[in-house]
Amino acid sequence: MSYCYNPSCQKPQNPDKNKFCQSCGAKLILREHYRLLKQIGIGTFSRTFLAVDEDIPSKPFCVIKQFLPVGIPGQNAAQNLSEIEKASTLFSREALQLDKLGKHPQIPSLLAYFILPSYRYLVQEYIEGKNLAQELKEQGIFDEQKIRKLLGEILPVLQFIHKNQVIHRDIKPENMIRRGADGSEYNWGGNLCLVGFGAAKAISTNPTVKSDTVIGSPEYTAPEQLMGQAVFASDIYSLGVVCIQLMTQLDPFDLRHGEEWLWQQHLPRPVSTSLTNIINKMLQVSVQKRYHSAEQVLKDLMQTVGSSWEALESLENNGEKVRAVAFGIDSQTVVSGGEDNSIKVWSLGSGSEFRTLGGWIFGHSGWVQAIAFSPDGQTLVSGSNDGTIKIWNLGTRKLVRTLGSWFGQDWGTVQAIAISEDSQILASGHGDKTVKVWYLDSGKMRGFLKGHTAWVESVAMSPDGKVLASGSGDKTIKLWDVATGKQLLTFTGHSDVVRSVAIAPDGQILASGSSDNTIKLWQLATGDLLGTLKHPDAVNAVAISPDGHTLVSGCRDGNMYLWNPYTMEELGVLTQEAVVNAVTFSVDGQMLAAGCGDGSVGVWQRLS
Repeated sequence: MSYCYNPSCQKPQNPDKNKFCQSCGAKLILREHYRLLKQIGIGTFSRTFLAVDEDIPSKPFCVIKQFLPVGIPGQNAAQNLSEIEKASTLFSREALQLDKLGKHPQIPSLLAYFILPSYRYLVQEYIEGKNLAQELKEQGIFDEQKIRKLLGEILPVLQFIHKNQVIHRDIKPENMIRRGADGSEYNWGGNLCLVGFGAAKAISTNPTVKSDTVIGSPEYTAPEQLMGQAVFASDIYSLGVVCIQLMTQLDPFDLRHGEEWLWQQHLPRPVSTSLTNIINKMLQVSVQKRYHSAEQVLKDLMQTVGSSWEALESLENNGEKVRAVAFGIDSQTVVSGGEDNSIKVWSLGSGSEFRTLGGWIFGHSGWVQAIAFSPDGQTLVSGSNDGTIKIWNLGTRKLVRTLGSWFGQDWGTVQAIAISEDSQILASGHGDKTVKVWYLDSGKMRGFLKGHTAWVESVAMSPDGKVLASGSGDKTIKLWDVATGKQLLTFTGHSDVVRSVAIAPDGQILASGSSDNTIKLWQLATGDLLGTLKHPDAVNAVAISPDGHTLVSGCRDGNMYLWNPYTMEELGVLTQEAVVNAVTFSVDGQMLAAGCGDGSVGVWQRLS
């Protein structure tokens, strides 16, 4: 099909072989080169066509934009001369910008710019693919991984155009096209290209103090740009608006209340605190508080990507299996508990020397299954299969008190313990299918949480201390209201024992590791399953770093697997060569310890 370029033509569609329009008689091959195939866009003073270059043997596709100085006939004729002059200037500017910037692989190249009687034409490279608005409509919301991928692809393009002293001024989903995206699934191989340079503005080396014409799509436009004072940071603001639209699938106007963006409450699935902080800084109303450059955004984005680790030290426990491990508040003290019934305190850098808490008189008479420090670092709590919980003062290495069964009751093995951030509440998981809640300072029991139908293997407390999670041999995870003891939710989906649970520092995600060889990630507030991370063997332990960027899983195959809990990407594998029973991060997140089945404690240090 050939399309007539004459805007007044009543029947512009013609057979392929026609040289002249059968309706109006106009030539159909522009400049003896270009045959228009179909109209793909329309504006106040221009039309855009998909075309083919007949002069090249491969007959490549291209995009042709036609400038109409009096507007589209019968639709939007020009009202005054100033409107025509502005439109003409913008059309010429787009050609200049593409000529200057089109050498970048993610910006369409300018192929030609010419004038025929009455009309001007701009010919640019055709980028085959779908824009982000189409992706959003067809594939649904973007998760954190896709948003990070988007930012990683488009920020270097902004960096390039800004270094060439150009402000795009019309960043929106329709102006970002994924080259080669096929629509069947999200195509990571396609490069995200930036188009729509009709609104772009070159920065003069000798700027004058005057306002520009307000240009751009209002819902994405930065406040200073709405006042005719666009800066490089205006493009960053618009990109931030694009991100929250893609994550919520809502119109930006519905996410803004006055000058405040309220987007997190509309997320169907959570994103990390680090990404939240980045986007909120992109969306700052004040230019002074916003990112000033694409480089600054990229720097923060890269700092939240997985880091490398190296083995620092191996602490030997005389061959007895280590079942629990914890870091002291100084990150230089490691405490382990195991099947020799003892609690060992190690100082990093001192080799395999350790101190033992309690001894045979005050210590546990069974395996030490769980260890936890109070957040203030003053108190250590241990749980054992002798049915007791012991509270220690690590500074004096003395036992403060022992908590255990009352009046001959058998509470079973103490499988897990957790302490609230304010050091007030202690929770313990028991072999009698219950969770016990205690006041840590007095040792008085606050109550029993009943609901599991098998032993409670793991417990975790939300950062605000309001929610307690418990994983059980009954293959479920239950959420409890700490204040009332009421059961809030039950998560089902694992096909074997839930060995370990962990809650992200921002309180949004819960991770559960199971003997079914998986970790499941759940939205804490709703109970929605966010995804499943598959392992080659049973998952014995999970932990999330203090910054929330890294999830570590200890596996029966002797490895620790590192993941980003928000993007679900695997970040690396650390090998211990023995069953990993316990994992924990140091308070500063720079150290990682693994308690292993060969009696060792492996200590790893973050490199970057």
